[in-house]
Amino acid sequence: MAFTLDPEKPFDAAVKKVAVSQLEDAIKALKKQPRGLDEAIHDARKKFKRVRGLLRLIRPAAKDFSRQENARIRDMAAGLSGGRDATALIECAAYLRGLVPDGTRDMALSRLETALRERRSSAAVSDAALQKKAKDAIHTCRAAIAAIEEADFSEDPSAAAKRLGKAWKKELANAQVALMTVQAEGGDDDFHELRKKSQTYWMFSALLSPAWPSALKAKRNDAKALADLLGHEHDLSMLLQLLDGPDAPGLDAGTLAICRDAALETRTQLRRRAIKSARKTFGDEPDVEARIIRTLWKKRVRAHDGE
Repeated sequence: MAFTLDPEKPFDAAVKKVAVSQLEDAIKALKKQPRGLDEAIHDARKKFKRVRGLLRLIRPAAKDFSRQENARIRDMAAGLSGGRDATALIECAAYLRGLVPDGTRDMALSRLETALRERRSSAAVSDAALQKKAKDAIHTCRAAIAAIEEADFSEDPSAAAKRLGKAWKKELANAQVALMTVQAEGGDDDFHELRKKSQTYWMFSALLSPAWPSALKAKRNDAKALADLLGHEHDLSMLLQLLDGPDAPGLDAGTLAICRDAALETRTQLRRRAIKSARKTFGDEPDVEARIIRTLWKKRVRAHDGE
């Protein structure tokens, strides 16, 4: 189903429908594995992020529950992350190869990609162990579904709109702080934090899009593009940390230097683009946007109730 809250449903039912559907989709991916276990885990983790985004949105209405379930789902996703991180480095090397203008760099990055594939194979968790982790995650998803179905998110329309506006205001304000930190300091962790804020802003825009379709579609697209851009930046940062660390692939110094230069140059370009994009994406006043969200959500609910 679409990743949106339905203002025509009671708030409790709307929240539960979105959360349960995302977790059920994650269970299906982990059970059926149509494109293999690695891709199934990747798909499931994307669903987990969406549930965590929803929990952030409803936190003003269910603080303790949101914190508890966010921790449960965060820990479950972290337990499935190892193989995906290794794959992300391989994809990063391939991404750099698609950008390089000369054969020397392409050859060096090709060697790096091969070395990263070998590194992933040597460090890979056995299929049996990975299947066990997937099975454990399915059980955790079912426990999370049970907790959500038992919870009470009942709010009258006015209170629900107020809570949603409060969450929106806080998230946008935090995103602006993250942007200011990136501009002032610009460390790896700072850009990673900005990426997380971009992902959450994209999810908030998707969830509340029925209230303000045209504007939130544009905001959703801007935030998603920014999150994707910062995703490449994050992978490049992880690759640079590997190349500079004690566990760097066993390639000759010249090849490693060429790969590092390519990664560093590309990351610098992406960071400039990300800052420019973030200024646009997070440029509106949190108070103003939150007030609009609150007003339009109540309007949609009242329009439905008056039918």
